[in-house]
Formats: sequence, structure tokens, C-alpha cells
Amino acid sequence: MEVKMNTTRLRSGFMVSLFTAVLLFGCTSTPEKTRVIVGDYQPPDWVNKGSGAFKDSNEKVFYGVGLADGMQNLSLQRTTADDRAIANVATQIKSVVKRLKKDYESITAAGKDSTERENVDNAMKLLVNQTVSGAKIIDHWEHPGKNVLYALARVELTILQKQIETRKELSDDSRDAIKKKAEKLHEEMAKEGL
Repeated sequence: MEVKMNTTRLRSGFMVSLFTAVLLFGCTSTPEKTRVIVGDYQPPDWVNKGSGAFKDSNEKVFYGVGLADGMQNLSLQRTTADDRAIANVATQIKSVVKRLKKDYESITAAGKDSTERENVDNAMKLLVNQTVSGAKIIDHWEHPGKNVLYALARVELTILQKQIETRKELSDDSRDAIKKKAEKLHEEMAKEGL
């Protein structure tokens, strides 16, 4: 009987050890990846490049990327993404126009009358709104793993230059100088990745 009890204890001890081992090691698993990133889904290049000044098929352009997330109303989500992309372009154009104005003022501080400087100031304010009104939404991408919609807006540098040309309150020399400076600023922004 003594042998039978030792065998029973041995079996019981083995079963408890096995059960403990199963509990400790059998339930471990590698956690699933919970964070979903944009790169997991091969988005269009523009999603990762973002906004900025670029040269696109022999044309100088400004791109703006906007996104909207967490919205159940798809129409509102699309409108929000579009508006944010255009606002992004507007921010870039404002930056260019601000730099144009500053550069122009430093060049013309000597020799130009106050009326000419005031005309430039008024013309620059109108440039942003008129140029941004020429921006177009050219693409959308929806992140398949999240409720995020991206929008891409585009406006050509030539639109800004045409708006400068329409500013009749500026002298011919002023218009030409501003257009050339706009071209140079675009190149600088493209090099800087802005």
C-alpha cells in the first residue's frame, strides 16, 4: 500500500507541475500589433511627402495635404479634409506673399513714393485670396485601417504670377520684380522641402 501511495503522490505532483507549467507557459503569446500606421497600407506618395513647393511635370506648384478623422458623416469628413488641404495651400501662399512684400519693401524703400508702397501692400493682401481660389482638390486617399481621409490640393505658381500681373495699381517694374521674386522663392522653398 505504501508503494501505491508513493506512486499516487508522484503522479499528483507530476500533474500539479504539468498544470502549473501549462498555465505559465501555455498562455503566453506575442501581442498583436495594435498601432496601425500609414506606411502599413502603401498610401500614395503625396500622403507621406506632405505639403510644400514642388516641381511637377515641368510646372512649379504648391501642394497642400489635409486630413479628417473620426467622423461618421462621410460627406462632412470629405469636406473637412478638402478644406484643410486648401487651408494648407493658403498658409504656403501667405508665407510666399509675406516674403515677397518684405523683399519688395526693402528694395523699394529708397526711391518709391508712399502711394506705390501702399498699392503694393493692398495688392499683396488680395493676392492670397485670389490665388487660393485657384486651388483645386486633385486626389483623396482613405486609410483602410482607420477612419481617416486625406485630401490633396494643388495650385500652380503661374496662378500667383497671373494674379500679380492683374494688379494694375502696380507699376510694370513692380509687377516684374515681384513675379521674379515669387519664382525664386518657390525654388528656395522646394530646395528646403517646404
